[in-house]
Amino acid sequence: MFFIKSKIERSMVTVEQSTNNGKTTATLDKADAQRLLLDEAKLGLLLTEKGLSFSADELKKFQDPIELSSGFNRGGGLTGFYLPHGISARGRYSRWTPYALVIEDNEPVLYDDGKRVGVISFHKGHPASEKLLSTGEKVRDITNISAQGGLHVMYSNECSLKDLGEDCLYCAFNERAKDGTLNKVLLKSPKQVAEAYDIARQAGAANHFRITGGFVPERRELEYYLDVADAIKEKYSSFYGCAVVGAPADLSVLSRYKEAGFDNVSTNIEVWDKNIFAAMCPGKEKRNGGWQHWVDALEYSVYIFGRGNVHSAIVGGLEPLESTLEGIEYLATKGVVCHFSAFRPEKGTPLEGYRSPEAEWHWQLLDKATDIFRRYGFTTLQMYSGNASGPHSAQVFQIKAGEFEGEHLAPWKFPSLD
Repeated sequence: MFFIKSKIERSMVTVEQSTNNGKTTATLDKADAQRLLLDEAKLGLLLTEKGLSFSADELKKFQDPIELSSGFNRGGGLTGFYLPHGISARGRYSRWTPYALVIEDNEPVLYDDGKRVGVISFHKGHPASEKLLSTGEKVRDITNISAQGGLHVMYSNECSLKDLGEDCLYCAFNERAKDGTLNKVLLKSPKQVAEAYDIARQAGAANHFRITGGFVPERRELEYYLDVADAIKEKYSSFYGCAVVGAPADLSVLSRYKEAGFDNVSTNIEVWDKNIFAAMCPGKEKRNGGWQHWVDALEYSVYIFGRGNVHSAIVGGLEPLESTLEGIEYLATKGVVCHFSAFRPEKGTPLEGYRSPEAEWHWQLLDKATDIFRRYGFTTLQMYSGNASGPHSAQVFQIKAGEFEGEHLAPWKFPSLD
């Protein structure tokens, strides 16, 4: 197979230069180890762009059942795995890619155009995920326990914007809700959420609690979040959590989330350019006061929750890079951590069939945005405590801050609450 290496691939130091059959042969100094880890982060973006070839049947024995049931894996992709030096990665299946996973000596090994990169490992779900609630559901039917020891609850599988014809163009929330395997409980009650939280916390997880859902009427959203907080506090005096909410018409209600016990709040603007925001997010434009009101809500939230405890999100790839970075930096000056994801065209959305920018584009975003986060004094805890927090940017943030040992980035964990 012949193909032209992209700029990002040509600039990479191949992992095998410092490894022998996936095992390190020499210890690098801190600066060289940092470059090695950043190169592996670039490799993760290339896997997202170009995909991998692999045998799903051969890999099953290495994967956790919870990961196997995820929508991405069920759709033919591969997620929940770590590259040889600890960077989280994912990739769709592709025949036309230089990247391949093969089984050698009963281990999954990554190859790049025939060159051995090293052994990968898969994330293992927390044992508490399989425990039963009093109502018969499993904890994993109510919440996801992350590798960092946090809980993520998608309390509702509805988004009312679809019925109004105002869905965000890139979003497949309503499409994914059709998957009965992934959505056994369409609406989680506050009691169910609190019981799942209790089981996870007793098992040493739930050190962060993030709750979100589809677009619902504002008053209903507020009341539900308050009910969940009250249900948790029937047993625990406090919790560390993030409420992911829409921009409320009356900004003063944001203080009620703080009073209920949430330490973080997230209002996801999705797109920074005003005109593209209006086109991509017609419901948010019409029903939440438009782009300016979303920005006002974020700035007001900093007054309540404090710098670094207010979050937002942008979908990377829906607008020019300069526009996205402008938004991330502007919000950082106000004390808002603006996370970002890589746009992935999803089935059933108006943007199905479109393409996300190449890995080089996403690396430029990742590299420059993490520099912004560091420049404005955000912490690793704040990088993981928001709406779409996780390895996409937090791991690169950690590498740049030197928060790693040797040549490996260990999974970061939320501080224990108990």
